[in-house]
Amino acid sequence: MKKIPVQLNPYIKTRQAYEKLKICRSCGRFTILGDKICPSCGKSSLIKLEKKASSLQRRGFVKETILILALVAAGIFFAESTLQTSLCAAGGVTALILLWMLRRNTSAERRSYQLGKLLQRESFKLVDGLRLDREAAIEVFHNDEKQQAYEMLREIGTLVRTDQIKVEQILLLQSFVLRKDMDLMLEPLLLDHFNPDLVLYMGELTKLKRDLLKEKAFRYALIHEAQILRMKDGEQILVGIAGAAVRLKRYVILYPHLVMRYARKLPKDRFLRLYNVIRNNPQHNWGALGTEVFEIYNEKYKWDTQFQ
Repeated sequence: MKKIPVQLNPYIKTRQAYEKLKICRSCGRFTILGDKICPSCGKSSLIKLEKKASSLQRRGFVKETILILALVAAGIFFAESTLQTSLCAAGGVTALILLWMLRRNTSAERRSYQLGKLLQRESFKLVDGLRLDREAAIEVFHNDEKQQAYEMLREIGTLVRTDQIKVEQILLLQSFVLRKDMDLMLEPLLLDHFNPDLVLYMGELTKLKRDLLKEKAFRYALIHEAQILRMKDGEQILVGIAGAAVRLKRYVILYPHLVMRYARKLPKDRFLRLYNVIRNNPQHNWGALGTEVFEIYNEKYKWDTQFQ
């Protein structure tokens, strides 16, 4: 497949995944793709889910206020003396002040509670809305808008972490000419099973953005090492993954066997990094890895001034 050049838009991260969700005030459609126009009814009525939760919270406050005022009014109506009327009015004012203070001090907790209730109550609509979002992304793909389709699936993947969504994103990424300046990701795309396209993508990242390879990526490589080795250029991909692991001492300590098996084929700059990790941390028992590294050093780099 011929790879196409693209300019990916940056991925905007949020503190919580649900912060990207919107709901239509008109038809109740959930979407993670829409800006202002609802993709179902076409009206400019999309609002963020948190805003909807805040609206429900305010509505609850109004109901509680009306209830207190109704009780106060009933008390005053049935009061048999001026004293009873005054007590009812004072009690009502006190209740309103206490309600206001309680609302102010527990505003965040109540909003979260309302948000949870909303998601629970509308769970079927939420699932259906995300399904329609994916269908929209597939339609865009069939219209040969691969970049837009990937960006749509990337947004959907914020909430829908199924293998199907992940594989679709991986396949689209593999159809692009990837560059260092792109806003790429790896961990959200990792699968539980072996996938050669994912491995190829990891191989590209070892050349472009090795800092994206972290513990989950190294575990994936170890679990599926035998299958990766059977791939064309599989060994070279594993060499690149091992080269990414020597970036931090912690990864070398956690995955010594992965590093040791491919240390001899590491490029000079990556082996120099590994050599310095071993040499500068003599307090750690490096075992067989330390032995292998110093054997390679004596064979290939003993007289290299960069290693002195």
